[in-house]
Amino acid sequence: MIKYLSRLNSSSSFRKKEGCFVCEGVRLCADALRSGVRAKAAFFTANAAEKHADLLASLDNSVEQYSLADSLFKFVSETQTPQGVMLLCEMHGTGNGGLSFNKAVALECVQDPQNMGTILRSAEAFGIDCVILSKDCCDIFSPKVLRGSMGAVFRQKFYIPESFYDTLTQLNDKGVKTYAAVPENGTDILSADFSNNCCVLIGNEGNGLTDKAVELCTDKVTIRMNGNAESLNAAVAASIVMWEMVRGCEN
Repeated sequence: MIKYLSRLNSSSSFRKKEGCFVCEGVRLCADALRSGVRAKAAFFTANAAEKHADLLASLDNSVEQYSLADSLFKFVSETQTPQGVMLLCEMHGTGNGGLSFNKAVALECVQDPQNMGTILRSAEAFGIDCVILSKDCCDIFSPKVLRGSMGAVFRQKFYIPESFYDTLTQLNDKGVKTYAAVPENGTDILSADFSNNCCVLIGNEGNGLTDKAVELCTDKVTIRMNGNAESLNAAVAASIVMWEMVRGCEN
């Protein structure tokens, strides 16, 4: 079981194959359970079992529970200072019906787990209906994304289509306004019309959006910047975009 947990923590392909992920830490585990994530097994140290007895007591009777020695728990842990609580959880769906929304962001090849976690956290905070991810984005069930999202991944609706480009075409056909977020030559985001159904695309950290993705969008938006900065961090740009989408809708 320890090798199984370690492999789940380290391998995206194995997580997808098994349909499971590892959730670690008292706050994150409690958040997962409150959000309706199904736990299959719980792992804890003796000290954690005593200190967080209420969390363990909240587990369904069907959840297998394992007590681990501190050294063994530390071996499988992904954190520097383990809290001694870990859950083996089932992945929830990739968002069937993901094309039904009012406001959405679409991420193309966003690779950094910290960026992904921040984007999911901001999406939940700003009330974005759906986050669409291309299949080459980093795994949202990786330990770093789970921690970075502060549990948002458990609640935020997301959709991972087989074809990112076909999805953009479908959105256009449905009358959804699709915006490509680009560093320059787009409509100033402060002037963009987000009053109707819309989706803004955010690209890869180093390369931005692909030419094909930009071409498929109905318009382009740019965040005005001062100084010598050529572009913004993907998570920062996405957060600004999402705030403007909501702010523009409220005005």
